[in-house]
Amino acid sequence: MTWTKPWNSKEGFLIGGGLLLVGLLLQLVAGPIDWSLLARPVNLILLVLFLAVVGGMYSLRNRVYAFEWMMHAGAAVPCLTYAAALTILMGLFPQLHSGGVPWLSRMLHFWPFVLIWAWLVEISALAALNHLLRWKLREIPFILNHAGVALAVTAATLGNADVQTLRMTVFAGQAGWRALDEAGMTVEAGVGIELHRFIMEEYPDHTPRRFASDVTVHTKEGKRVTGTVEVNRPMRADGWKIYQYGYDVTRGPESDCSEFLLVRDPWLPWVYAGIFMMLAGSLCLMLLMAPKPLKT
Repeated sequence: MTWTKPWNSKEGFLIGGGLLLVGLLLQLVAGPIDWSLLARPVNLILLVLFLAVVGGMYSLRNRVYAFEWMMHAGAAVPCLTYAAALTILMGLFPQLHSGGVPWLSRMLHFWPFVLIWAWLVEISALAALNHLLRWKLREIPFILNHAGVALAVTAATLGNADVQTLRMTVFAGQAGWRALDEAGMTVEAGVGIELHRFIMEEYPDHTPRRFASDVTVHTKEGKRVTGTVEVNRPMRADGWKIYQYGYDVTRGPESDCSEFLLVRDPWLPWVYAGIFMMLAGSLCLMLLMAPKPLKT
């Protein structure tokens, strides 16, 4: 097949289809993506390589037509179409650690899904860089939106392997430092939790209305944070979010222990930064497109 310049959305849909096909072959040959292989420092190395690739592609845009084309709607629209379709498909199937519908119940480990989103990130990063280097006031919404997409998706993807999720059971009057990881192995947590008392409030029919724990969180640097941990109202200490997860159900309000869920995601602030950039870009776009008052 011969592609003639200028390329348009037809070439974009063909390239996207090719990425889906390559992804399916990788899924069959290599199996699902194992994000644990990208834990630090591998993800940091990949980030540097990604930035170098984007910079190299931009510097060669006048020599390689495909790199120039990637910064325009002919590439962006098909890529967004594929990404949206796969994301909708992801929402139609419960995402599980195991079981469920093959491939579709683990979309974050599905090569076609990841390759399409990687393509979208690269397009967004190139477009943001292109408009940033020829900066004009009216380009601000475009820069914020595209840079925000690239930052949020990159941080969420590369940071996935660095997320720590632990479960810790602590008895009243004691402080716990050991917890179970997702594989059920006992590890030393980054913080210690001292349980002062478990709290349960019940409805008249004796079903739980609220349960929480009064605790003091100890950090390895010797800091102490005292407060109450509730369901969906975590405490924050030393980069950890600490959630009330369970208690001794056989004793109910008299439970002398609490189970906590500890979550640490060091890349999450960068994900939030990307999301805020997209929101700021949308706001700027609305302000620039607002109709001007008629002169009288």
